[in-house]
Amino acid sequence: ADGQIRTCLFATEETDLRALLRSGADDEAVAERWRAAMWGKKAGSGLDDPSFLQPTRPMSAIGG
Repeated sequence: ADGQIRTCLFATEETDLRALLRSGADDEAVAERWRAAMWGKKAGSGLDDPSFLQPTRPMSAIGG
């Protein structure tokens, strides 16, 4: 695990929480970053889109 979170199994975007945690951020700052990531999630998974590409890193590589 490297401290990245994904909002969906098939998401290609990741949000870095490790740097925030290592910088000494408080619980509220971490929670706010998490909420921002979740609220920014695109609707659906995109699996039905012909241009869909599966992420190169499996969830197990980021601790999921």
